[in-house]
Amino acid sequence: MTDKPDKARLKPKKPSRNKSAIRIPISLHFYAVEIVIIILAVFIINIYIQSSFKDYIDIQCNNRLDKAVESTMSLTHTFTLQIDSSEENTDDIIRAYLLNSIATSDNLSNQANIALYTLDKNTGKFTVLWPNAYYSVSYTNTSIRVISKVIEEGGYESLNKTQTLDLDGNLVYYRTVGFNSKYAPKDTDPNDPFSNDVVTSDPETQADIDELFSNYYLCVYVNSASYSSFMATNSLALVQSALLAIIIAGVFSIVMTYPLIFSTQRLSRFAKRIAKSDFKPLKGHIVSKELSELGDVMNQMAYKLEEADIEQKTFFQNASHELRTPLMSIQGYAEGLKYGVFESDDDRNNAIDVIIDETGRLSGLVENLLSISKMDMSKSGNYEVKKQTINARKICDTIIDRVRGNFIHEDKAIINDIKIKNAYIYGNENDLIRCLENIFSNCLRYCKTAVTLRCYKDKNEDSVVFEISDDGPGIAPEVADHLFERFSKGSDGKHGIGLALALAIAEEHGGTVKAHNKETGGACFEIIIPCVKRRDQLTKLNNDSTT
Repeated sequence: MTDKPDKARLKPKKPSRNKSAIRIPISLHFYAVEIVIIILAVFIINIYIQSSFKDYIDIQCNNRLDKAVESTMSLTHTFTLQIDSSEENTDDIIRAYLLNSIATSDNLSNQANIALYTLDKNTGKFTVLWPNAYYSVSYTNTSIRVISKVIEEGGYESLNKTQTLDLDGNLVYYRTVGFNSKYAPKDTDPNDPFSNDVVTSDPETQADIDELFSNYYLCVYVNSASYSSFMATNSLALVQSALLAIIIAGVFSIVMTYPLIFSTQRLSRFAKRIAKSDFKPLKGHIVSKELSELGDVMNQMAYKLEEADIEQKTFFQNASHELRTPLMSIQGYAEGLKYGVFESDDDRNNAIDVIIDETGRLSGLVENLLSISKMDMSKSGNYEVKKQTINARKICDTIIDRVRGNFIHEDKAIINDIKIKNAYIYGNENDLIRCLENIFSNCLRYCKTAVTLRCYKDKNEDSVVFEISDDGPGIAPEVADHLFERFSKGSDGKHGIGLALALAIAEEHGGTVKAHNKETGGACFEIIIPCVKRRDQLTKLNNDSTT
């Protein structure tokens, strides 16, 4: 029985077109990646700037407050020491004196804004003494709003401590300075004419002074709006830079991906040409290294496909010719028998012999064509040849039994020189016998007296070598280069399939077939088939011994 290929497996599956609703060009992929990178970079830079600016604003505002509070505390200290508690000092006199001192002082720092106010702690009402509308309306209104927030949040209770409040979305840093003597500056300059003891020598007098100024406060504050505005300007500049970078990235993506898109379209058109059996190679330069390599591979593929297409067409032409010749002979002799063209019995018997011979020739040709087609399908992965572990000596004995009758009929001899016993190969027994049988048939056709079969292991003992040689004229030089090509025939060749099939079977089994002329004359064929591993040989020997 011959192996029948699975029709469902042999039929190729028609490729289906990708029905994806969204097809994104490759340039957009690059552009999207660049946009993501730009956005991430801007986001990280912005977070770093925000964090750095926050620390910077804290440091700068505190430094400005330190300088302003230092000068303000010196003013309050000097002012309290100049007040005589024994005299009758009304609020109006104190306020007037305070306002005059602030307005005329050269020691006040301009690092921060100063607001003087009085606070009734029982009612929570306050009065801003400085600045006033005569000095600056906007400055006065801002100071009133700041002091209102300070009183609302109780910030006046923590003297000489930096605090913050929110004013129209802007952060205001402030400190409250009291006129109480215990909040006066601790370090004084001995050369300063206003440098006096912090506390007067009379505790009662000092207590009266502290009581007199208990409701007076100075608020020193710095609005961080200018810093926030600068930070917002930087953020806006960063966003504008990101937008500009995105636009440049778009242009860059188009410029950089155009050669890639153009090359891809060229390869796509080339693939369509190959699908239409147009195997002309792709010419021209492809920019991308990977696509250039793909183009080279596709050119090699087109060359192989063209070569296979030519071989297939040649195969069908030669096969049809080889099939037509015996069919015409069979038809001619059959019609002659039907219409009585052959009058004598000898002529009719000769005609019948020709029909039988041509039928055998036709049957052998068909068998060889089927076998070589099976080898081709196995090589392409569409068919699997069934194999098993086989004793090489058994194959030799079988092939000798097969061809002995032909040698007896031709009155020629077979010389056996089998030097192998326990050597095993992995393959299909029928295919291997057909391979040897075709080579025997070829040698029998050209030999003079005998054909020699030798079987041995090669030098490395990795392969079994079946050597078949004859004592004929040898291989003609004009045939040597095309000896194993399909439908390549010598002077006395039949159909040119036998040796091509022998080579295909040997290659299917991981081996090969070599041919050369002997020094003593005649052709020599070496069929080399790899041995199975030693462990597999021992397993096979054990199985043979048990059976």
